Amino acid sequence: MEIPRKDIDAVRNYLKKIEKSKYCHYRDVYTDIDDKNFQLSTKVDFKRVSIDANKNPHWQFDLIKASKEIIYENKSKTSSQYLIDTDGNVYRLSDHWGAIASCQWTLEGEGCLIASVFITGAWELGVANLSEFKIFRRKQERRRDIILNPKWVKNVKKIEVLKKKIKTLMCNPEFKTLSDDDKQYLRLHYGMFSKELKTCEYLLKTL
Repeated sequence: MEIPRKDIDAVRNYLKKIEKSKYCHYRDVYTDIDDKNFQLSTKVDFKRVSIDANKNPHWQFDLIKASKEIIYENKSKTSSQYLIDTDGNVYRLSDHWGAIASCQWTLEGEGCLIASVFITGAWELGVANLSEFKIFRRKQERRRDIILNPKWVKNVKKIEVLKKKIKTLMCNPEFKTLSDDDKQYLRLHYGMFSKELKTCEYLLKTL
C-alpha cells in the first residue's frame, strides 16, 4: 500500500500556514454598504431634520414613516429608531450621537466620539443617504465585527478530498499489514483533517 506522505505533509503544513487567516474584519470582505449592513463599522455625519413648529422629533419621525415608502425599520436596544426609504435616506431618531457601537455617527459634527462613554441628551432626528456612509474601523475592533474568513473556509474545504483518500486507505485490508508507525501516521492525520473540517462547519453555524 502506497501512503501519500508528500500530499499529507503538504496539507498539514498548509493548514498551519493559513491558521492566522481564519478570522477577518467584516469590512475586509463586505465593502459595499447597504440597508442590511449600514450599522456595521460605518462613519457618517447626519443632517438635522427640521421639525414643524410645536411638534417634536418623535412626531416628525412618525410623519416620515407614514408619508414615505419605507424599506427598512428598526428600533435598537438603546431605543434609537431607524427608517430607510426607497431613495436610500436613513433617518435616525436618537438621544445619543458619536460613537455608536462599531460606528461613528455624528449629527452635524456633534457627538461623543469616545467609544466607552455613553452620553444621552435631547432627542433629535437626523438623516443621511446610504451613499454618504463610509467604512470605519476603530483601533480596538469589537468581537461582533470579526467574522470567519470566507477564503479560509474555501481553503479548508479543499482537504476533504485528501481526508476521504486517507479513510479509503484505512479501510483497505492491506492497512493491517502496515507498520505501527504508518498506521499511527494515517490515523493521526485523518483525525487532524476531520477535526479541522468539523471546526469549520461548527464556526459557520455559530458565527
